[in-house]
Amino acid sequence: MVNRPAAAPQRSCTACRREADKAVLLRFVCAPDGTVVPDLEQKLPGRGAYTCLSRSCLLQAVARRGFQRAFKGRAGITDGQELAGMVQQQMERRISGYLSLAAKAGALVSGSESVERALKGAKPVYLLVLAGDISPAIADKWQSMADRLQLPVVQVFNKDAVGQLMGKDSERSAVVVMSDGFARSLIRECERYRTYLEEESGR
Repeated sequence: MVNRPAAAPQRSCTACRREADKAVLLRFVCAPDGTVVPDLEQKLPGRGAYTCLSRSCLLQAVARRGFQRAFKGRAGITDGQELAGMVQQQMERRISGYLSLAAKAGALVSGSESVERALKGAKPVYLLVLAGDISPAIADKWQSMADRLQLPVVQVFNKDAVGQLMGKDSERSAVVVMSDGFARSLIRECERYRTYLEEESGR
């Protein structure tokens, strides 16, 4: 007898009704005071309501009172724009948290010269993180170096924010992640963040 892997739990988007693995959807819970709050880690207790990883689905769920139905009237009136902002803030905090943890673990190299040495060195590198506000010419330079190494690249935050996350007083335009585990976590979170922002901007 062949043992088949168990199917991932499925949930429906409260707005568009599309079914998907619950792990790829946004989960929301209803707080005791009736406030609908995002639960990106999907760990908060209680009944959950889900939407696609899409700002438009989230806003539709609010407009159509989908959260009130999902929580059987316990949810209060929700401001869609505020809830969408809360989702974005939680995503940014998760990315910031992984970067900060990696920095404390000594798994990051920052600063242009240090990053370039790391990319040309013998130690394995797993991810190049670029600030979102660097010039196209600088971004192309780093991308070319990463392409030669078949190294994944993500862009997030601005130079000042990246510097602060590194515990530095100056801006940082590029950071190399030297840990496979941290790199995989950051790629996953940055991909979710990018998808959400693309949905938000309508691109």
